Order: sequence, then structure tokens, then C-alpha cells
Amino acid sequence: MGNKVVLVMCVVLLAAGSLFASGKQEAAAEDSGVMKVGLILTTSGLGDNNFNDMAYDGLVAAGEELGITYDYGEPETISDYEMQQRSFAAAGDYDLIVAIGADQVESLTIIAADFPDQDFTLIDGSLDMPNVHSIFTKFEDQTFLTGVLAGFMTGREGFPMIKSDEKKIGIITGMNLPTLRNGIAGFSAGARYVDPQIEVLVGDVGSFNDPGKGKEIALSMYGKGADFIQLLAGGSGLGIINAAVETGAYAFGVGANQNRVEPDYIPATAIRNVNEIIFNDIRNYVEGAWSAGIDVWGIKESAVGYSNEGSNVEIPEDIVSKVEAIRQDLVAGKIVPPKNVEDVDAWVTENRFE
Repeated sequence: MGNKVVLVMCVVLLAAGSLFASGKQEAAAEDSGVMKVGLILTTSGLGDNNFNDMAYDGLVAAGEELGITYDYGEPETISDYEMQQRSFAAAGDYDLIVAIGADQVESLTIIAADFPDQDFTLIDGSLDMPNVHSIFTKFEDQTFLTGVLAGFMTGREGFPMIKSDEKKIGIITGMNLPTLRNGIAGFSAGARYVDPQIEVLVGDVGSFNDPGKGKEIALSMYGKGADFIQLLAGGSGLGIINAAVETGAYAFGVGANQNRVEPDYIPATAIRNVNEIIFNDIRNYVEGAWSAGIDVWGIKESAVGYSNEGSNVEIPEDIVSKVEAIRQDLVAGKIVPPKNVEDVDAWVTENRFE
């Protein structure tokens, strides 16, 4: 079956006097005494140890701490998105419907127009509609610091799994999406900011749920001399990690902290706090602070960053201190990574680590 929907009920009810952001929400509260949220996951589904699991964790936390009820859907193909969004909206049961992933933008553009009284939150897209809150995180910020780490470490003596002095690294995306291309730009710029001579190999799986192909692409990159590969591939990233273990190389995690998945092979993770983003958005809705519009959050807003907590890979203190100094410059706006891959060469010419 191409469309799985799971209902989860929370027993804690909101008080009838709770504040809501619109008349529609007030009516829903009066009818049932509880707010209801629908979450539509990406095609990777639950169990990806990444984007979907983090989004679901944020939803569950909202159920436990805010007393909402919720459903979630697991579309199996991109063509399922519109059907699932329409099904949730047409039910008329949901105060808020949350759609995650840039590949839901096209279908949500249609559904949000067809259901103007339904409120939606979109994660990873910029959709300017009166009933949609778009939350767009800066992927170029998210991957910049793992790129910096790769730049300092590749070709450096003292790391047993760096096998050559070719200074090659790689990044593999799940799909060729604008957000992920921003991530390619950030990772490439971060590495070349500290060493302009580094070569960055780029691959795309074409699916967020094909670890076999992810592993195949990663094995090819490692075979060409890449010391590190940055994951940006959803569930397909598990295959990339397997390739790192099989070949004795390094991979950077993405999203939730993946360092403990293979702590000897993952030095750090390019973090994105999706669970907190979704929880806070639902909390704002409950408290009447939610509004439509586009928010763009990066490292300054603590929406993204990096972590090596839980990794067994020892990063020398001199590198740690340099990365922290660069992080502070990012937060302060002294460094602004490029968003577009085609701008990286010019950016690197003008921005060099001193």
C-alpha cells in the first residue's frame, strides 16, 4: 500500500480556555478541547535515523508536553505527497498539518490553495502563501563546519584511515534538490576555505531510500581517494556509512547526531535540530504565536551546527580550536558561506582562513 497513516492519541487534554491563533483554531478547541496535528514524512519513512525520526520525535514531544493529538503519514513515493496532503486537509480534523522535505513543495502549493482555511507548516521550503509557515534552514551553514574539519584533516598525518595525500573529499545527496545543493556549496566552501587545493567529489543517489546505491557511489568515491564523505542522503546515507566501514574511511553524519552509529568512522555530524524546530512551531501554534510567512534559520539561530560528541575519532586540539573560532565567525556574520555551487570558486578566492 503506497500511503500509510498512523493515528496516535495523547490522553492529556488542553484546557478549554487555551489560546489559539485564529477563529478556526478556537472553533476546533471548543469542539474537542484538544489540538490536533498531522505530520507528513518524506519517502524515507520512520527508521531513517535522521530527518523523519527527528521530525517524529518533535511531534511526540509536543504530544507529551503540550497535550496535542496527532497523526503521521509515511508516503512511499513522491506521487503520494499530494494524495496524503489532500487527505489530511479534507478530513477537517487538523488544526495544523506539517509537511517536511523540499520535495513536498510542489504538491503543497496546490493543496494549500485548495484549502485556504487550513494551516500548514512546511520544513525545507520557501512557500509564500497566507496559510503556510515555511521554515527554511541554511544547509550551507549546516555543512560548512564539517567541510572545515575535512579541510584541516584530509592529507594530514596522524589519522590512520587517511590513505593518501591527494586531498580529496566527497559529498553525496539523496536527491538533486535546491536545499541539498546549498549543502554541497557550504561543505565545499568550508573545506576550501582552509585549503583551496582540496578537490570535492559530488554524487547524487536519486532517492532518499536506496542505501544500496548510496553505498555504491560512496565506494567509488573512496576508491578515487576521498578521505571523507559528507552524507546528505536521508536513509540512503546508511549505505554510505557502510561503505566507510568497509573501506576503512571516514564519513560525516547529518541531521541527528549519527556519531554513535559508527563512532570509529564518523568524526562529526552536520547537525540540524529538526525535532526542536517542529516542537517549537507546534508550541507557537498552541500559544497563539504561530503565523504564516517564511523563516530562514542558520547557525546564528542555533538551528544547525556540528557535533563530534560520541565519536571515537580524536581530533587534535589545534584543529578543534580553529574550528571553534570559525564557528564564532559564522555566528557573528563575519563569514557568510555561499549558497550556490557555481559561486564557490569566486567565494574561495575572496575568503581564506588566516
